[in-house]
Amino acid sequence: MKPDCSLYNPDAMYLRDIIEKAGFSQRGAAKQIGIPERTMRDYLNPAKENSKAPYVVQFALECLARTEK
Repeated sequence: MKPDCSLYNPDAMYLRDIIEKAGFSQRGAAKQIGIPERTMRDYLNPAKENSKAPYVVQFALECLARTEK
C-alpha cells in the first residue's frame, strides 16, 4: 500500500469507520499509530471543524485496518 494524498478524506465518520473495521477502540488505534488519545478523539469529533486529521493519520489508520484483517 502506497500513500496517495489525492485520497485524503479527513471526515470524522470515515476515520471512525476505518478504526471499527480494524477492530480497535479509539484508544487502541491512537496507541498503535503513536498519537495521544485526546488528539484521536479530536480528530473523530465531527463538531471540531478546526481539528481535522492530517493525511498521515488517515494513511496510518488505513494501514492498520489492512493488517488487522
